[in-house]
Amino acid sequence: MPSARDTASTLLAGLDEDVLDYLVTMLEGDEEQEAMEATVAEFLLSTEHVATEEEATAKCRELFAALSCAGAADAAETAAAPEPELKVLEQKTSIAESDSHLFRDVSKDELGGRLVDLDEALEVRRKRKARQEAELRAVRAAHSRVLAQRAAEDAALAAATTAAVELRAKQGAYTGAVEAKPFSLPNPGGGRDLLEKASFTLVRGRIYALIGRNGKGKSTLLRALASRLVGDIPPALTVHYVSQEVQLDEERLGWTPAQVVVHADVERRLLLAEAEELEALE
Repeated sequence: MPSARDTASTLLAGLDEDVLDYLVTMLEGDEEQEAMEATVAEFLLSTEHVATEEEATAKCRELFAALSCAGAADAAETAAAPEPELKVLEQKTSIAESDSHLFRDVSKDELGGRLVDLDEALEVRRKRKARQEAELRAVRAAHSRVLAQRAAEDAALAAATTAAVELRAKQGAYTGAVEAKPFSLPNPGGGRDLLEKASFTLVRGRIYALIGRNGKGKSTLLRALASRLVGDIPPALTVHYVSQEVQLDEERLGWTPAQVVVHADVERRLLLAEAEELEALE
């Protein structure tokens, strides 16, 4: 039957190998399924393997359903296996060290299938639990790094958008072409860069489309371009990036859709802030 790694590799094809290793380690542990589902969903979203929370939830359900079926099949296969026939030795025999190959390999519980006292069994279980907790901490640390990187990207995006609006007000709209020199695009989930020695040219008056499979870095590239992290985007060129995910604080949760859309107008917000400053001086 397929293992957890086989199942995850099939259903999460295209996910970064390091992230996949973390998730497989977690899936093979003894965490509650609800906690594992939440972690998997967060990774799928933060690494842009899926675009929405609904897709992440659906992918998690598919993954855990497949893992449950595999587990049930393994249990049924084990139950259906015939009991080995016991034979009585006709004469006394002895076992030498060279006969160790007759015994089964050490089992996963690290006790070798032998009888042990309670203290040794508890110590083995404690060590195994400690390793699993260390692996889970590594998964959470990796996820925290992804969230921190996303926060830094959001801050860079907001700063770049504000600076572009202010420059446009002073210098006028940028009307030239955009010529990006060769650049590399890091993978937010770790591993190899998504792009290496990439370049492009955007000509005014034309419409361009960026096409690719899920999880290949389309959104990551667009965010990096809008943040001026790659691509040699002119500072005075206004880039309006529409995020697939909207992070709302307590105040914005009470806004209407119209308020959310209007708030996205950076130039309007800057003008309102300037008007408040002028009114305060009067």
